[in-house]
Amino acid sequence: MNKTNGLDYYHVFKVIYFANVAHLAKYGSLMVSDDFCALPDGPVPSNLYNCVKGEQFCDKDLQSMLDESVSKGKDDAYYMLEAKREADEEYLSKADIEVLDESISENAYLPYGDLRAKSHGEEWKRAFEQHGRKVVDVIGMAKDGMASDGMIAYIKENLAVEDALS
Repeated sequence: MNKTNGLDYYHVFKVIYFANVAHLAKYGSLMVSDDFCALPDGPVPSNLYNCVKGEQFCDKDLQSMLDESVSKGKDDAYYMLEAKREADEEYLSKADIEVLDESISENAYLPYGDLRAKSHGEEWKRAFEQHGRKVVDVIGMAKDGMASDGMIAYIKENLAVEDALS
């Protein structure tokens, strides 16, 4: 938000989504560990979405962090988010910063309709059509991000290891 001087939360969610997809396709790991859910207007990071929207299913630690670092717009601009302070980039890797900068450049100022269409990829369609919680699959995100076959295999192997260790 520092680099854009604030955005509406729809654009924030999509910038994060596309940065996460790019990180996954290029580096084989998620930049954001939040589950992305397929909503009618595209994928959103579910925990962040709940906190920004003031839902009861919000992680309290995340809400506290957001309250300290992000201000929400008032009245007619309730959907706008602005940074209250400078970002602490010590918490971000060079790869995180790279994909975030690319996603900001490509998505932060796209008109709503264009961004909505862009975010309705094959994995969003698959997740949106399933019953229950419409969670976007990590492998599907990587495929939407044009990850190579080798990278897909690498991601699958890492997911299997994580699953075995949990």
